Amino acid sequence: MKNIKYLSVLLVLGLLFVSCEKQPQESEWEKYYGYTNAEIVGSYSFSNVVDAFDGLTEGAYCHICPDAKIDIVGWLGSNIVQFNVNCPSNEFNRTFEGRPRLTDDDFLINMKYPSSHPHPDYELTAYVYKNKRGNIRLHGFARHITYETHVDTNNNTVYQVTAKVNYYFDVIKN
Repeated sequence: MKNIKYLSVLLVLGLLFVSCEKQPQESEWEKYYGYTNAEIVGSYSFSNVVDAFDGLTEGAYCHICPDAKIDIVGWLGSNIVQFNVNCPSNEFNRTFEGRPRLTDDDFLINMKYPSSHPHPDYELTAYVYKNKRGNIRLHGFARHITYETHVDTNNNTVYQVTAKVNYYFDVIKN
């Protein structure tokens, strides 16, 4: 009889834990796998997500762009898009052109400029998110890459230094 009482108490507690499980909020964002070009085409502005830039510290190589404006233009019948990143407060404006996805089930946008060059001057990486309301959000950065050649006269060596300056954005489709 004692075992039945304990079992009943455990079942009631189990039901309480299951019924108290946190339900996802409409505003919560999930990575959007398999997005199409038609879904990401449009104009974007700041997402107002509170923790959008958590973990980032502004400096010479890290710029936060809460004023970022993104415009993505697609061509009908083409898998190519034009992706423009404009960060007015950091005087950064760059347009990328190409295929945004590396694979069909990807949630990332990856582009570089110039697109055919093995050592690009600019790169773009953005996570594509979607919420329960169907809103599209992009979180990522555009990167300016500089290559400098230095000569060490003491050792008679030539070496290349790469500097990567990131411009972070978090935007939602208007």
